[in-house]
Amino acid sequence: MVPRLLIPGPVELEPEVLAVLSQPVQAHYGDAWVDVHNETIDLLRTVYQTKGRVYMLPGSGSLAVDSAVHSTFLPGETVIVGNNGWFGERLTEILRSNGVNTVAVQCDPRQPLDPDAFRLALQDHPEAVAVALVHLETSTGVLNPIEAIARTVHANSNALLMVDAVTGLAASALETDAWGIDLCVSASQKALSAPPGLGIVAVSDRAWAKIAARPEGTPRSWYLDLKRWQWYVENWGDWHPFPVTMPTSIVLALRAALRSLLREGIGARQARYQRMAAHLRGALQELGMPLFVPASQMAPTITAAFCPEGVRSAAIRDFLLREKNLQITVGFGPYKEQAIRIGHMGGAVTDDDITQLVDGLRAFVAQLPVKG
Repeated sequence: MVPRLLIPGPVELEPEVLAVLSQPVQAHYGDAWVDVHNETIDLLRTVYQTKGRVYMLPGSGSLAVDSAVHSTFLPGETVIVGNNGWFGERLTEILRSNGVNTVAVQCDPRQPLDPDAFRLALQDHPEAVAVALVHLETSTGVLNPIEAIARTVHANSNALLMVDAVTGLAASALETDAWGIDLCVSASQKALSAPPGLGIVAVSDRAWAKIAARPEGTPRSWYLDLKRWQWYVENWGDWHPFPVTMPTSIVLALRAALRSLLREGIGARQARYQRMAAHLRGALQELGMPLFVPASQMAPTITAAFCPEGVRSAAIRDFLLREKNLQITVGFGPYKEQAIRIGHMGGAVTDDDITQLVDGLRAFVAQLPVKG
């Protein structure tokens, strides 16, 4: 039997989303498909809380990050990067792979990024054209204070603000236009509650002005160039508003998932996440499994916790899979054997899932040897 997913993505899919995936494949052009595409883009704008440009790119969230970087920043430019985990490091790697100079605002993985550290970095590096950081650090569950950092960036510079919201979009508060986020990247398979396969980029007018002013001959990629994607919107928008074959079944599934999300209400869904997180986190601490960071610093959709003393994370993961058919995952990097990570996001996750998981964790702890 396929296990039920309680990992930080991809997520379990709602029945209506699964039903869409069972339908015949549709053509990726023509009047009917343009209607689907445009509705899906409009739904994404609603979730992003933006009136700006939004693009769906076949591929992963990392591809979408690469596209945003490749389209916007020139080799030799400087970007200040917040880094408090694995995906902050990946963001740095993607910038550097595109020839961008990076300045690190780094802190312990068990701490959220400090807005004042960005003020100091901007003072020291007035040449910086942007600040980039991760909204929700998937490797730890830490939620970075994007709104406060955005205020700091805009009060102290004209730098663009780029946010990797691959895991955080729809999981926790994020207001693209109101907070002044210029590039906001996400993906289909996490809190948007759809299958993997689509990277998504939202672009502000400020960011688009920089992209549009880019010298001829840059970037070097045909696929990643958002100017090319916009050309198709403007010139082929009535029948084929994108330069490649779209994964139509995934787009239809994303549309169904977004409809479900907005029907429930983003605030209502996030409140449900908070309720499930509180249940799970309280149980973990009762069982002698302290949270990786305080609950106040953790997103409502991912819980990271340390294992009981002397227990490796794989033992808990394998027990839950074998006894409960629930799949969680282990920690990242140096915490791989010391911690577990649990995802509780998406429209399909329920209070019963958390109850089943807590029962499984209790059973695991109950069978551990009693310390003398």
